[in-house]
Amino acid sequence: MDNKEIARQFFENLFLNNDKAYEVLADDVRVDWPGFGMETLVGRDSLRKFMDDSGPDRVVDMQIRNLLAEGDTVIAAGSISTETAGKTERSHFADVYTVQNGKITALQSYMVFDKGNDKD
Repeated sequence: MDNKEIARQFFENLFLNNDKAYEVLADDVRVDWPGFGMETLVGRDSLRKFMDDSGPDRVVDMQIRNLLAEGDTVIAAGSISTETAGKTERSHFADVYTVQNGKITALQSYMVFDKGNDKD
């Protein structure tokens, strides 16, 4: 699998088939969301716990519009719609993955929430 396929496997399976998503993460993966005031999550198990505790109830729609790779860096840009407690929210993202030796070792996710979310 090339680096783009590794990043795609993680993203397309997150919340739908977490075991398949997490199998491409390094044990000590570092994940953060710059601008959200959160600490960097370190470790696959920390990310799993965070997503289980704070993630959406379900993914309604996911789209990657651009997937670019250069060396160990993969950038995925697109949108995701999720449902939490009966409310659907849409956000747009640019995820920057570092992939080494067939595993994602770092992920920075830049997210913007859609203004249309406020209309509910």
